[in-house]
Amino acid sequence: MLRALPVLFASALCAQAPAPSSGLMAVVQRQMDAYNAHDAKAYTACFTPDAQFVRHPGITALSGQDEIYRNFAKFFREHKDAKLTVIYRAELGPTTVIEHQVTEGVGKAPLPGLVIYKIQNGLIAAAWIVPAE
Repeated sequence: MLRALPVLFASALCAQAPAPSSGLMAVVQRQMDAYNAHDAKAYTACFTPDAQFVRHPGITALSGQDEIYRNFAKFFREHKDAKLTVIYRAELGPTTVIEHQVTEGVGKAPLPGLVIYKIQNGLIAAAWIVPAE
């Protein structure tokens, strides 16, 4: 199950929605850029030390920067072609919502997903993942 989490949790470079340069979405954009660059260190730097990934409907899957780093470093090594594309993004107070698709290699169907982020002091404090069923 944890092997599939980065695909479900990640965020992406924006193909259809404009990339934000400031505000709450800026940290999410940095996270997306790091995901598509497969840079686990830059990806992890977007999170608070105690950040959590929570799989809907409330199952904590990853907790803290160290676990996020280990999981995504392994994922990036094993999935060199994984890329994300944003379909939709919205911001409401300290909450940012991203609808995205993950693709991995030519000819493979994209995997849709939705991530709801809680931003705190310019970093991601929590990411709630709503996977396609």
